[in-house]
Amino acid sequence: MRKNPLRQFAVPFGLCLTFTLNPVLAASLDEAEVENEQGSDVEVHYPAAGSVTDLEMIHVIADVIDRPFQSTISIKSNLSNPTDGADFLKQIPGITLIRQGGTASDPVFRGLGQSRLNTLIDGVPFGGACNHRMDPATSYIRPGTLKAVNLLQGPQSVRSGNSISGAVRFDREDIRFDTLGVRAYGSYLHGSFNRQDINADGSLGYEHGYFNYSLNRSRGDDYVDGNGNTVKYTRYKTGNDRYALGFTPDRDTKIELSLQRSDGEIGNATMHMDATVLDRDSYGVRINRQNITPWLKGLALQYSHTTVDHYMDDFTLRSLKDTWIIMGQDWRQNFAKGEWIFTPHDAIELITGFEWRTDTYGAHAAGGVTRFQPIPDMRTIPKDRVLDFENFAGYAELAYQMTGQLRWITGLRGDRLKTTTGEMRAGGQTSRVVLSGSNQKRSQDMYSAFLRGEYVFDSVPVELAIGFGHAERAHDFWEVYSMDGFNLKPERNNELGAKVSYYGDKLAAHASAFYSRIDDFILIFRGDQANNVNVERAGGEFSMEYFITHALSLSGNASYVYAQNLTRNVPLAQTPPLEGTLGLHYNDGTFIASFRQRLVSRQSRIDPLYGNTLAVDSTPTSGFMVSSLQLGYKPVRAVDLSFGIDNLFNKDYSEHLNRIASSPLGGPALGKLIEPGRAFWGRVSINLDFL
Repeated sequence: MRKNPLRQFAVPFGLCLTFTLNPVLAASLDEAEVENEQGSDVEVHYPAAGSVTDLEMIHVIADVIDRPFQSTISIKSNLSNPTDGADFLKQIPGITLIRQGGTASDPVFRGLGQSRLNTLIDGVPFGGACNHRMDPATSYIRPGTLKAVNLLQGPQSVRSGNSISGAVRFDREDIRFDTLGVRAYGSYLHGSFNRQDINADGSLGYEHGYFNYSLNRSRGDDYVDGNGNTVKYTRYKTGNDRYALGFTPDRDTKIELSLQRSDGEIGNATMHMDATVLDRDSYGVRINRQNITPWLKGLALQYSHTTVDHYMDDFTLRSLKDTWIIMGQDWRQNFAKGEWIFTPHDAIELITGFEWRTDTYGAHAAGGVTRFQPIPDMRTIPKDRVLDFENFAGYAELAYQMTGQLRWITGLRGDRLKTTTGEMRAGGQTSRVVLSGSNQKRSQDMYSAFLRGEYVFDSVPVELAIGFGHAERAHDFWEVYSMDGFNLKPERNNELGAKVSYYGDKLAAHASAFYSRIDDFILIFRGDQANNVNVERAGGEFSMEYFITHALSLSGNASYVYAQNLTRNVPLAQTPPLEGTLGLHYNDGTFIASFRQRLVSRQSRIDPLYGNTLAVDSTPTSGFMVSSLQLGYKPVRAVDLSFGIDNLFNKDYSEHLNRIASSPLGGPALGKLIEPGRAFWGRVSINLDFL
């Protein structure tokens, strides 16, 4: 008889009815109101009628602003201390991380991640260059100087790619000046394991333009687990610099030129190599124009060019052995997008757009015996051009405010993908074995569509949203190159979702549920083979917050996914367990306190040796409970002081989604990556605005 997962979770909830104090978002609801659903550069306000307004659609629970099929977190006002974008995302119910070490985790939503969960940085889709996924897209994001992160839940939009699981977008503050002035933000964090983060963002501008510079510097040494053991190869050091020049000739026009450079090195405790070079260069231009005519509300044009050079080896961050190996991949991307917003009627808004994207991947590698072969300069090793993608897409979304309470939104997208391969060799070009998908060409057509209704009740403070979405996804770089999956069929996801929200004077609550059937799901075996199977998924999230007083509140959330491989009639591998958080929040505008308890259930629904492009299942994982404490003080308006203790009781534990669960020899690993033990941190933030 199958066990009820809620019954498994009943004991921890009963034993640990502690609460956490979460800060209420410092960002105002008015600021959140102007954030459109998928983060276009053009402000999108779906038309409203009667008593329904965008403001009524927004509900804040703890740190998260929730709307139908979307969650948003304000970044600068947040008390957490993330090492990268993935660490920040895990605050959203339903998000879990595949752990690799001290940073560079890979986020998944409802059990699906990688290219099934599109990641956009400043509106540009981002992937990574490493064939072993040492550098997931979120590892390039240091969120300190960004404004907000938005999560699309499921295939409920076509503006952010053909999303199987959803889409994540990291956005910056919109910069405009009415008069000559300066704005500056800076923060410094220091913590256990020599953790240090420096963030700075400054703008100088006037009515018709501005200059902006932002930087991030982040580092940490090997951390210590709950048993006092040092976890080797978990240290990291990264940096980002971004320059932007903006022109604002009038209130409805904005042109921005930007240049961004980043570098770093990241130890990887789950592999025999580390990422020793992570160099990214990106430049772009964005043009936005609003209120063009009564029926053409706005347009946005964007182009960016990104290059990433990634090296990894087994001797720079660890002791040199009798043999050595070096590998490198490079990624070149061009991305262009145009979007138009039409308002032919007060109750209708039509968004149309196109996307063009090219991705080119190269790879090179070498190895030898230390005694007889000197280690060459990586730049002197010839590169092979292994893979090229070219994608062109067109899409349209239509919103119709049918009545004062009912709104319909629908969308359609078509993608044309061309794949061209060069000579792809096994083991990231370390082998002479040529993969079967080498030197081939292929074209594929994919379609995505959705329809949903949103209804706000008159008599009770309840909002209901129900939607159905279809999305298709072709093979990605990792599946074609690392898994020899050139001939894989595209995935086809049909998903039904629902979300109900209650927002009373003292109590706010959200409940989401979904059912998904994915045909030709791409499943990885032993970390180097890929096959198509059919899968079935169901689950959801729940979150609530109750205000005892204006400053004091209780909160809680939970998420669960049930996933089954229908082809083999076994559990779908790499599915996260049931988990939740309980909390008590205090925020009077000057003092903030937060004590949080995270509870994770045992996961025994596994399929050993199967998984995704980053990790495969090995053994069941025990449940655990982890507590954290956060304190904040705002002595003056411009200054924020915060202090925290993570893993307060020094718990020794491992996450279920864990890369070390896979073995390079094809068998189950002997152990899993152990998480950091008790860690202290403190941060000071200064936000100045001289106008």
